[in-house]
Amino acid sequence: MHILPRDVLVALERVVADLQEVGRDIKPESLRDAARYYIEKPGKMLRPILLLTFSYSLDRRSLMDPRVLQAATIVELLHIVSLLQDDVMDKHDERRGAKTPRVIYGDERTVLASDWLIAESIKRAVKLGEEVVEYLADVAQRLSMGQALDLEGEREKAAELKTAPLIEATLVLPALLLKRRDVLELAKRLGASLGVLYQYSDDLSDEGERRDKTAEVTAEVKNVLAKMREVIGEAFTPFENLVNEILKRALQASLTVARSFIP
Repeated sequence: MHILPRDVLVALERVVADLQEVGRDIKPESLRDAARYYIEKPGKMLRPILLLTFSYSLDRRSLMDPRVLQAATIVELLHIVSLLQDDVMDKHDERRGAKTPRVIYGDERTVLASDWLIAESIKRAVKLGEEVVEYLADVAQRLSMGQALDLEGEREKAAELKTAPLIEATLVLPALLLKRRDVLELAKRLGASLGVLYQYSDDLSDEGERRDKTAEVTAEVKNVLAKMREVIGEAFTPFENLVNEILKRALQASLTVARSFIP
C-alpha cells in the first residue's frame, strides 16, 4: 500500500544516508560494530516516517529543512539506544531474526555503544535549539522510567513510558521546529496514544486483552485525529492515512512484524 508521499520517501532516503555515516570512525572496532549494528540492520523506520510525514502535513516545504531531517535521524538513534539497552536488560539473544549485539559483542560493549549513541544524539540536538534539547531530555527520562517499570513487572504503566515518549517526539519535534504551537498539545496527545497502542500490540499476548486495550486507545487516537484535521485542514491527509494504516495493523496485532511501511 503506497501511503507515503514521494517527498516523504525522498526525505527518508536522506535520513537513511545520514544514519549510515553515524559512528564510522569509532574506535575500537568492537565498539563501532556494536553501535552500528542496528543501523546496518534497520527495522521499519517507523519513527522517522512518522516525523517526516507529520512535518509534511504541517508544511509541504519542511522536508527541505535540515533541522527536520536531523530530528528524524535523532529519533531513530534514540530508538536504537532503547533496543540496545532492552537487549541487555531483558537478555535478548535474538531480534529481527538475528543474534543481538549483546550476544556478539557482550553486555559491556553493548551498554557502551548505547552511551556513545546517546552522546551523538545530544550533539545533534544541540544544533536544534535549547527547547528541543530540554524536550528530548524529558523523553529520555521517561523512557528510562518506563524500562524500570517493565523490569518490575508493571506492564501497563510501562506501556505508557517505555515506547510512547519516543513516538510522541515524532510529532512534538515538528511542531516545535516549525513553530506550530497551535497543534503542540494535540501532537503530544496523539503521539502518546500511538505509542501506547504500539506497545500493547507488541506486549499483550492475550487476544482478548489486546483487543480491549487497543480498542480503548484507538478511540482516543481517532478523536485527536479529528481535532487535528479541524486545525490543519486538507493538508493533514497524508499523516491521517499513515495513522489509519497503523490503527489497522494494531487491530490485526501486526504492528511489530517485519512488514515495512515503505512501498
